[in-house]
Amino acid sequence: MALLGLILPPLLVFGGIAQLWWLEHPLPAQTSLSAYYHAGADCLTSSGVYRNLFVGVLCAIGACLVIYSGFSKMEDWLLNIAGALLVLVALFPTSWSAWDLVQVCPDFKPFVASKLFGLPIAIHYAVAILFFVAITAVNVLTAFDSVRFISTPQRKALWMWVFRFARFLMPASLLIGWLLSMKFDPERWILWIEWSGVWAFSCYWLLKSIEICDSGVDLEMIAGNIDFAANQSRQLERVGD
Repeated sequence: MALLGLILPPLLVFGGIAQLWWLEHPLPAQTSLSAYYHAGADCLTSSGVYRNLFVGVLCAIGACLVIYSGFSKMEDWLLNIAGALLVLVALFPTSWSAWDLVQVCPDFKPFVASKLFGLPIAIHYAVAILFFVAITAVNVLTAFDSVRFISTPQRKALWMWVFRFARFLMPASLLIGWLLSMKFDPERWILWIEWSGVWAFSCYWLLKSIEICDSGVDLEMIAGNIDFAANQSRQLERVGD
């Protein structure tokens, strides 16, 4: 899951510029990651040269989020919601005007994204925002759910220190991505915010995976030594404590 998130933005952006895979012509960097659903097709919308790659990777990450069992009920529910939202991000494409194609394609018709229940916001944008909110909540609210059960004091102290900072990777990255894009590339500010958020998401889960492997908390749960609290709180409690 972390690896897919790390490779998706550079594969789309740099892969397009360098004509990786099956591209016949270089694909300039788009204004957002979502624009790759359409970009590169000759006078057509919804037929981007990297569309299948974009949709496939997002759906794969979404499936991983749903399949992954959180270490608390709150984490599990938030991950399920985030995974479902990410699949919707992939399946409901963004709008596509591509005015450069209008000049060379007399029959070109811009793509208008589906609206959310008739509201003045597209389904794509609504579910994308909700996804980032849900995954940010996972990072901020549940980062310590597995750390608290590390038995070795030194390791526990180390990972507590790591996640005191890592849990804020998502909101910090979104802010930094926006500030940098406003200074260096305001035309593509959405692209850089999305890239920053996806990489923050991936870095968090990479750290969380290392922490879980290091502590063995997942094996403790499988062995039945750790279980969800009976009072349905988001905390875990060690059986017998």
